[in-house]
Amino acid sequence: MELASDMIEEILSWVPSRSLLRLKTTCKQWETLIAEPRFIKKHLSNMRGRVQQFIVLNHSSNTEVAYSTSTLSCVGIYLDELEIPCLNLQVLQPISTPGLLVQNTYHSDGLLLFVMRSNILLVLNPLLQQSRWIKCCYRLKYVSGYGLGCISSNQSLGHSDYRIVRFLCGPCDVGKSRIEVYEFKSDSWRVVVDKRFEGFFNLPESSVCLRGTPYWLGCLNGKPFATIQSFNFAKERFESLFLPPSCIESKKLENSLSLGVFRGDRFSLLHKCRDTNKIHLWVMKKHWSRLMTVSPPEFYMCPKFSSHFVEKNGRLVLSVRGLGYMSIYIVGKKQEFQKVKCSSIDPSTGGSCCYYVPTLVPVPS
Repeated sequence: MELASDMIEEILSWVPSRSLLRLKTTCKQWETLIAEPRFIKKHLSNMRGRVQQFIVLNHSSNTEVAYSTSTLSCVGIYLDELEIPCLNLQVLQPISTPGLLVQNTYHSDGLLLFVMRSNILLVLNPLLQQSRWIKCCYRLKYVSGYGLGCISSNQSLGHSDYRIVRFLCGPCDVGKSRIEVYEFKSDSWRVVVDKRFEGFFNLPESSVCLRGTPYWLGCLNGKPFATIQSFNFAKERFESLFLPPSCIESKKLENSLSLGVFRGDRFSLLHKCRDTNKIHLWVMKKHWSRLMTVSPPEFYMCPKFSSHFVEKNGRLVLSVRGLGYMSIYIVGKKQEFQKVKCSSIDPSTGGSCCYYVPTLVPVPS
């Protein structure tokens, strides 16, 4: 059957990324279409909020030589199996590099940014098996926070200018307004100054990227409560977004807040109240609104809610990480907690966690 080209494009734009990658070999017409930046951006917009997976870093030591290696694992959950959801653990390459330890992980549009302890960055698209190593211009004295995002330079053609932002974290007065921006096109770092930015007191608790803009959750220097900070790559400055009132008033917020993205285009905030032991899920469009409140089972060993998302059927999926263990739970519409078996995950899993959306966005060259 002969179909119009615009109808073929519309159908393919709703095909999941992994299947679409295989369909590129169908014919030259499809191969050309799937590689177009305009189509990739349209496909990315359709896939937001539909396919999400967790990223887990398994830290393993090499007993034969005196160094350690970070191995990246992608944990996908088959949610269509309603009675017994199962995990799909996949080791992603290239990341198992001798002597390199991953310090933190960030995600934007299917691209993953790994911050190594050796002052080197790795940008990776696991689906396309594309990677790019980036060296920081110099080592900062204090801990640094990072973010990955982009500026849409041409909406009609789908071109996006991806960039990395780097900033100081710590109780310091010198250099807190100093910000560094890396541009992939020029392969260079630039220093910008935002005098209004107070600087984070510690490394932010969680981070997400929403439509090319990175966001962090943490405490600023001199502030008694946590806030959400975003970095506008076009204006090259930080902007503030306040938490829901109940979160600001709550005591002992450490390890009880987690940022997320709700169905691709809105913020979500997970807040576990220490007083009631209930988990509140907030969603923001123009203002914060409470989506659900659930009572979790008793956790042990200082749990931290590393990552979460709401899947297409309205169920909450969250990862809980503590000292020496990691668990994944699915919360149904009747607020029942279902623990997903993690037999394939090393119980000593460490490192950072974030959700990952597989896309066809190429690593900027």
